[in-house]
Amino acid sequence: MRHLANLHWVSFCRFPVQGVIVKLWCIGNQSVCIFKLSAVLAFVFSVSAYAEDTHATKLEMQIQGKHSEALTQIVFPAAPHNTPYKLVAELPYQAPPSIFPYAHEHQDQYAAYWPANHPDKKVNGVVAFIHGGCWLNEFDMSHSYAFSTGLAQAGFHVWSIEYRRAGNGGEWPVALDDVVLGLKHISRLSEFGVDLSKINILGHSAGGHLAAMLAIQLDDVLPPAIKKANIIGLAAIMDIDDYARGDNTCESATPSFMRGMPAQQPIAYYLANPQNFAATSELLNQFELFQGNADEIVAPEQASHQNAITVKLDKAGHFDWIHPGSDAFQQLLLSLSSYPSS
Repeated sequence: MRHLANLHWVSFCRFPVQGVIVKLWCIGNQSVCIFKLSAVLAFVFSVSAYAEDTHATKLEMQIQGKHSEALTQIVFPAAPHNTPYKLVAELPYQAPPSIFPYAHEHQDQYAAYWPANHPDKKVNGVVAFIHGGCWLNEFDMSHSYAFSTGLAQAGFHVWSIEYRRAGNGGEWPVALDDVVLGLKHISRLSEFGVDLSKINILGHSAGGHLAAMLAIQLDDVLPPAIKKANIIGLAAIMDIDDYARGDNTCESATPSFMRGMPAQQPIAYYLANPQNFAATSELLNQFELFQGNADEIVAPEQASHQNAITVKLDKAGHFDWIHPGSDAFQQLLLSLSSYPSS
């Protein structure tokens, strides 16, 4: 029987790569051990690269499976006032040409990228977008593909952040944590020559709530390349405590996101309410809340914050803002083009 002195237990390693665990025993001299360990490490890190590529490929297949086409110009139909969700969800769109996973705990941790696609090749800026959907797993970013397409055709690079939501592990504060990670990874666009010195952060509905939560902690969430940010809440939920007490479909979903009613989770509701905190970062250029007077999902009274400018649009409903053929969308483009550069 070989003497235990010649049996070298080199390591029991847990690599944070798709849960890979490696045990390695080496017989004989140390150089053989090192050779075997280096070979295993090379294999493990190749698995890591393959896993990341596979994750991205699966996401691409899911997205392209819904709609695939070359970068073209889409002519969006005119939208009626108070546009219904169904009309927005059925719009034509350009599928995101690129996706960027920002973490690997869940398949919803990625950002989709639409490069600026203005017919005259103009580039008007960068938009980081956070979609809505009552913070619920049932509503992913796909209903906002047409919105992102419209922004890209208006000359904006669009970085749309998907995130975990209530029902798939994204209850408060996980959804916000994901959005912060997704925003930090926007720095990837600098590799493609995109100017990130100033960006626009937009959020719709529940996504507007998350965008407002970014506004109150901007110094901690922006990557260093970004020197200024405009933040716009589109029909944003700004008082989550009050919203949870309502009885429409989206209001009734709030306790699922917050893990209870305000009386059950008072500290969580306080911390999740952007109205409880000032947004005074020097990195914040403009903070605006756009709200339609005909919105039946988020009451016009929600559009309020001590440091924000409220812009109300007559006859606009909840989904008008994300329909590229609407008056509300044109108002948004006008505002984006009018912001000062510093």
